[in-house]
Amino acid sequence: MAKVAEQKLGNPLVIENRPGAGTMIGLNELAGAKPDGYTIGMVTSTLVLQPLYGNTRYDYPNALQALAQVVVTPPILATSAQSEWKTLKDLLAFAKDNPKKVKYGITGIGNSSHIGPAQLARAAGVEIEPVTFDGGGPLMTALLGGHVSAAAGSPVDYKSQIEAGKLRALVNFGPERSTDPLLKDVPTAKELGYDAEIVSWTGVAGPKGLNPDIVKKLSDAFVAAMADPEVKAQIEKLGSDPVAVDAAGFAQRWSSETAKLKQVVAETGILDLVKSQKQ
Repeated sequence: MAKVAEQKLGNPLVIENRPGAGTMIGLNELAGAKPDGYTIGMVTSTLVLQPLYGNTRYDYPNALQALAQVVVTPPILATSAQSEWKTLKDLLAFAKDNPKKVKYGITGIGNSSHIGPAQLARAAGVEIEPVTFDGGGPLMTALLGGHVSAAAGSPVDYKSQIEAGKLRALVNFGPERSTDPLLKDVPTAKELGYDAEIVSWTGVAGPKGLNPDIVKKLSDAFVAAMADPEVKAQIEKLGSDPVAVDAAGFAQRWSSETAKLKQVVAETGILDLVKSQKQ
């Protein structure tokens, strides 16, 4: 995406990684940057979620300027292909008869991969337990080794193992089924009758205070990049869905999801769980 966008902008895009603290290290640097258009960043759904949990330096939706949304990734719940559970119905039936016996792996308390299963458990009236892992690698090892019953996360992290026949995807937490040939037969929680829907999204943002002309130039460049067939194909190959939403539409998503997720994390008990871990 950067290669195409920089052609539209007439300036090179230098990629610098700022990992850590649930993306907050990068978000803090971005929010504190000079609003001249030369420092921008990739942002995800965590910019909405982290302020809901408290202890953030900035209220990110108000400290950042939306530029363009480029990707949507609905989390999935997967289990070992050797598991007795062939469908989500099988897993939930076992969980109902065996409270807290189903342990599912996630890479972070309170992220989108946690919210989907928590919504599902509440809607289905079952008790399933999240187990947090420090990264996708250890989580995958635990899942394939049978140390957790299932795992939730991005299809990007699971596709190769599903394709190899080692994992089975049971449910998609997005609003509709994936168009990916490998995942198109995986039902959504909603179509199975459960009020459990969440997506992880990715986009581009800058610090607050950008000149409107700069916002438009940057937004137009990334929206145009997402129309490039090669860019779209690469994103789809990873297991995500490419989208092209301009600055105004992306900002609206921040606003609407702040209200929605505030209610969801309270109702599922995730907010209390995050707060208890911080004490």
